[in-house]
Amino acid sequence: MPTTSEQHIDIIDNCNLLLNKFAGFDSTDNTPEGRMIAQLTWLKERAENHDLPLPVKPEMLGTLRYIYMDGTLNFHASNPKDSECVYWEMEMPMDRLLSLAKHGRLLIKSEYLKFIPSCIDALLFQLSRSQRKLIPNELAFSEDIKQLKKLISGKEIKLPLMSYIPQFKSFIKARSSLVDIKNIKPLFKIVDDLIFNGVRPDSWLTPDDAEREVKSYFTL
Repeated sequence: MPTTSEQHIDIIDNCNLLLNKFAGFDSTDNTPEGRMIAQLTWLKERAENHDLPLPVKPEMLGTLRYIYMDGTLNFHASNPKDSECVYWEMEMPMDRLLSLAKHGRLLIKSEYLKFIPSCIDALLFQLSRSQRKLIPNELAFSEDIKQLKKLISGKEIKLPLMSYIPQFKSFIKARSSLVDIKNIKPLFKIVDDLIFNGVRPDSWLTPDDAEREVKSYFTL
């Protein structure tokens, strides 16, 4: 995936969101806040100077990776007892930075949400062409993605979702059980990334690219 100005802007924006949470702390190795400030400042300055080739080597993101996995600083959320608040204020900016910096991915944005229902339709279409009978969990998965399409089309949920659990557990088994059905694996990953990981395909550089790509999913 080539480095784009969009990715650099997104890195800067998410660094700023987190740096605001640690206002008043010094950049130092003596505290997790200080180490995180140093990490974020390095990423932000490199992005601002257009000197941040993507993906960034994992060893250069050690502090961000550790604190994201450990949840050390999640208590800096405005309401640390509220899992939704922690998710959107702390975990999501860190997750987005890792998607951008570690993996060089493109984030899902508002202008791309309209393509998700069509991606789901393409996945359902390919499932309908399966040459074998779907097992119970796969049938449940089909119903779950239909429900997701309805919720997304009606703007009733905010993406990305935190987890498959508890509402969409069928995704867990479907991820592995559906791989033998032709053309399902790449479509599953696209839908999964859009809804649960907050990233879009590398080929969706613009909405026009996305529209063209989505049309092709029906002819795989």
